[in-house]
Amino acid sequence: MAESPIVYIIDDDDAVRAGLKLLLESEGFEIEHFASAMDFFRSCPKDCECRGCIILDLQMPDMDGLAVQKRMHERGIAMPIIFLSGHGTVPTAVQALQDGAMDFIEKPVNQELLLNCVRRALQNDRDNYSRVAQHRAVEQRLTRLTHREREIMDMIAAGKPNKVVAVELGISERTVELHRSRILKKMEVKNAVELAQLISGTSDRDDPKQKGL
Repeated sequence: MAESPIVYIIDDDDAVRAGLKLLLESEGFEIEHFASAMDFFRSCPKDCECRGCIILDLQMPDMDGLAVQKRMHERGIAMPIIFLSGHGTVPTAVQALQDGAMDFIEKPVNQELLLNCVRRALQNDRDNYSRVAQHRAVEQRLTRLTHREREIMDMIAAGKPNKVVAVELGISERTVELHRSRILKKMEVKNAVELAQLISGTSDRDDPKQKGL
């Protein structure tokens, strides 16, 4: 699958897929479509990094939409989901949204409503992609630090002056200054304020399962 943003359509109704494909392509969106959830998952590797959004039928014979949504979460597929259903109920819609769906639209689909939903979903995906890329860049810089440097980095980022760091770690202030200089260089920042801002979103950095990457 391509890395550029794509609208993925998963619906077992041939006519619906064809209609959605025609509508979305006429608006300039790149489309891939599947007649079943299993076809989609066969094309989409585990921990997928595909970009775009998914238009997902709620009622399908092999796997319903909520089950697909759950499987996507399990496989690390984080693209926004727009649910379509001719049989939707309020509890089902609430469940889908609580589980992270972007929107829930009833069939027959209002074309302008769907297009607006797709645009919002793709913007959401772009924003998320940017956050993930930034997070990974910070993670890469963190690998450059020694254990001692990471320890001192956290203290510096917390606003502790060199003298306090030296006392708490039982080392000289000069040693702290040397570590501080190396830390700023490796993390590609100019001062402690920039350092604190850079790592503020990486408190989960030692637990890959919490990164959503």
